[in-house]
Amino acid sequence: MKRIIDGKTYNIHTATEVTGGSSPTSDGWWGIYQTRYDAFFKVKVDHDGETVLEFRPLTDEQAMAELQKHAPHLVDQYLGPFPEAGSAERRLTIRLPGNLADRVEAAAKMKGLSLNSYAMRCFERCAGEDGHPPVQT
Repeated sequence: MKRIIDGKTYNIHTATEVTGGSSPTSDGWWGIYQTRYDAFFKVKVDHDGETVLEFRPLTDEQAMAELQKHAPHLVDQYLGPFPEAGSAERRLTIRLPGNLADRVEAAAKMKGLSLNSYAMRCFERCAGEDGHPPVQT
């Protein structure tokens, strides 16, 4: 199943199913998916197994709300890690060229994230790719 919404493709066959469920008494099902480029979307199919009741993109905040409701154990995996309450945080100041700062701000806005949340996700991904897993505190 595939939809093009606002010029972007959402395809359950190329995306990762994050969580979902089905009815034991019908062919109805629902799922939260993440595209290869980290965008989330939700699909809900009626009990006939064919009628699409819902097919829409989710902001990261909406995806977090869905995960907290249906699969809280997956929140850190897909949207974190999040600091434990009361954990120490450090403030960093970075300097970016104006054009890069504009692109980063636009990307954060497009994902529905604050600049801080977006930057933390980027830093986590980059550090992980460089072989530095999250530090457990």
